Amino acid sequence: MTTHNNILDEFLLCDEAWDMSPVSSSSHSQHDYALRNRDNIIHPITQHDIKHSFDTCVQKEVKYMTGLGYINLLESNGFVAECRLKAIHWFIHRQRRFNFGIGTVFSAVNNVDRFIDMNKCDGWSYWMMELLSLAALSIAVKFGETCPPTLHEIQEGLEYSFEVKLVQKMEMKILKSLGWEVNAITRYSYVELIEWELKQHFKPIDRFRLDEILTASSLDFKLLEYRPCVIAVSALKCILEDEICLSQITGFIPTDQKKKIQPCYNKMQEILVGYSKSELNRNPSSPDTVLTKELQVPISMEQMDLSFMDGPATKEKLKRKRGQGQHDDHCVIMNKKHVN
Repeated sequence: MTTHNNILDEFLLCDEAWDMSPVSSSSHSQHDYALRNRDNIIHPITQHDIKHSFDTCVQKEVKYMTGLGYINLLESNGFVAECRLKAIHWFIHRQRRFNFGIGTVFSAVNNVDRFIDMNKCDGWSYWMMELLSLAALSIAVKFGETCPPTLHEIQEGLEYSFEVKLVQKMEMKILKSLGWEVNAITRYSYVELIEWELKQHFKPIDRFRLDEILTASSLDFKLLEYRPCVIAVSALKCILEDEICLSQITGFIPTDQKKKIQPCYNKMQEILVGYSKSELNRNPSSPDTVLTKELQVPISMEQMDLSFMDGPATKEKLKRKRGQGQHDDHCVIMNKKHVN
């Protein structure tokens, strides 16, 4: 287990200088923070309650998963895959900036993944993907936070700045696409249940590390081939040496899924090693420093073609316009001014 901890320590150290404080000291109390991190699960009290909660999550998680072809879609469309990666990095920035519950990040990621899986986003420009990311996070914040910041505050750090009515239109597009099923069961939904089941055997540092591993693993879409419960247990396996404790948790996993824990764990280790050496080490020392370097390009409903929100019927129209749209986006970005 020494190797696993070294990998995790490297991941944690690269982020230790980030500003983890909330916007204001009074915005969220410790009690509010605990409530937000429930991830939509009522605190179980008895062993029966814990098992029932596990069983409920395991049964429901499937309908919030992406389809079998989603990984192939991202592997074949580098543009969409890169936009997804940038979106998750940005979600993490926003979570740390506003002290959102970590479950909000996973809800936003789930919104993005399921929407892309359903709509493919073929021919989309970069500003469209940023709008999707913003709307996905905004929905997650509205459903998961007690004191949400304004849209203007949330969208700091994006290359584009979107007017409120445009974001709201995109939110409705997402909600309709997802059938208003946004109270998703994600890999993070199991964290508190694990904590309650293991009790004194699960220390605060274990919770912290489990949160960090799950967050880091969300950056790589290849883990989406596994069910959330398998990913959660695989992450737990990265930090716990006690086989008895692990067996307590794996006992809740469906029999046909238990054989997938080791392959998922192996892939997770590869992901952690890869990001500890590359992506994660490129994180800035302060997210707020980066967020103020560039002036955002304003986007309004009147100036852009919004046919991409109307569905498949306008797909060909969007494709015909994409060439000009890409040129316009490129020119806009190239002419952006940087603040000294």
